[in-house]
Amino acid sequence: MPILHGRHRVSTLSERMKISAILTCFNRREKTLASLKLWFGQRVPPDVLLHAVVVDDGSSDGTGEAIRREFPQVELIQGTGSLYWCGGMRVAWQAAAVGNPDYYVLVNDDTLLEPFALEELLKAAPAPEVRRIVVGAIRDPECGEASYGGWSRLSGLIPPTGRFQDCETFNANCALIPRAVYQEMGGLHGAYTHGMGDFDYGYQAAKKGIGILQTPGFVGDCARNSWKNTWRDQSLPMAERLKRLQSPKGLPWKEWVIYNRRNQGWKWPLFAVSPVLRILTRR
Repeated sequence: MPILHGRHRVSTLSERMKISAILTCFNRREKTLASLKLWFGQRVPPDVLLHAVVVDDGSSDGTGEAIRREFPQVELIQGTGSLYWCGGMRVAWQAAAVGNPDYYVLVNDDTLLEPFALEELLKAAPAPEVRRIVVGAIRDPECGEASYGGWSRLSGLIPPTGRFQDCETFNANCALIPRAVYQEMGGLHGAYTHGMGDFDYGYQAAKKGIGILQTPGFVGDCARNSWKNTWRDQSLPMAERLKRLQSPKGLPWKEWVIYNRRNQGWKWPLFAVSPVLRILTRR
């Protein structure tokens, strides 16, 4: 039966739809292949078309060639090696949008989805007209605890509780974006090179009244990134930490200021200087 939202009659999964996964990858061939295998193995009706756009951002380990060989149905785009995560995801998203799919699913290339992940995400956004982002709760495979998913400003990462939970923003390791949300929001903001784009997207969506829900349980695995050899690594000399803070994978000053001005209200200057203060105080 169709589902009614207000006065609008919207479709169910029994009608044909197209769902596009969006990934960017760099030198993680086996993980990327495993992630794609699990994407195309999602438990959906046979009349649902699963599509994927992957940006290979200059991998030197044969990732692109392996994708072409094992997943010829993937729309593969060759990057320059300078796109990083946000840049690659913008390129992939723009390419996927040409086909006007019903849904987009943002997926990290090292995130391994359960076969029921997409089915679970669609429960909270059963039609592409729904103004709602659905975030998959992701666990660390070693400790079994939450590693990525929905976030709250006060409590940080939100662990799943067995019910859908409201979030203020999200990690894009696994996030379902209905067509209506993309038409209103577009893709990731062009200011960001590597990080911050997913959190910015969530905060900006919330400002527009677009809901963000996290799945009741875990829908995939992904280990948390280590802080070792990053600007957060307290074992590094202060000068090296400051250098890495300004690297594309850190919090480059211009991008970090833009992020905070857009999302932190009148307190944004305090947030903007907080990473430097943290390094100077050796925290």
